[in-house]
Amino acid sequence: FLARKHHNKSPNANSPAGHPQFIPPQPVPVVEPVPEAEHGPLTRPAAAQLTLALEAVRMSATLVFATLSYRLTVTNTGGEIARDLVVSGDMVSAHASIPRQEMLGEDGASLPILHRIALLEPGANEVLTGDIRLPLSAILPIERGGQRLFVPIARVATMATAPTGAISTHKAFLVGQEPQANAKLQPFRLDLGPRIYSQVGQRPVGAA
Repeated sequence: FLARKHHNKSPNANSPAGHPQFIPPQPVPVVEPVPEAEHGPLTRPAAAQLTLALEAVRMSATLVFATLSYRLTVTNTGGEIARDLVVSGDMVSAHASIPRQEMLGEDGASLPILHRIALLEPGANEVLTGDIRLPLSAILPIERGGQRLFVPIARVATMATAPTGAISTHKAFLVGQEPQANAKLQPFRLDLGPRIYSQVGQRPVGAA
């Protein structure tokens, strides 16, 4: 009997002897970039922003000056540190003969420096106190029925530096006697001589 020969075919049986089987390259999947709208824009810290809130504490009148005692709160409502803050301000009398822009300090005129703050962290505030004086000779009173009325406007501003650049803000406040009922502020009388007014209040005016 002739012995039967069993031939086992290997996986490369159809390949020529001595040559590895050729495997075609697989296509590389293309990854499309995700649109910005799906993951949102890159977030950056908000720029520094300063706000001013003035509280009138007392108004006093002597033979020479009208003096406003105030409490001023400076707040950094932005996301950057504000440095080298310069807080300035003054007081003028409201009068129909003065242009509104000049009266509210919106004409860009520089104001006397009142305070300096080295830095203000984001979300932090600084409470400042002091006095603003106005010579009686500089007041333009409103004459009404034999009365000489003084309607003061306190103007405050601040400038600072931040990583994104210089920042500034300005506000004006009408100051007067606080009435007992919910009514308008009342002016101060200059014809009554020296006195101290402790029941005072303020209202922001203008778009500054």
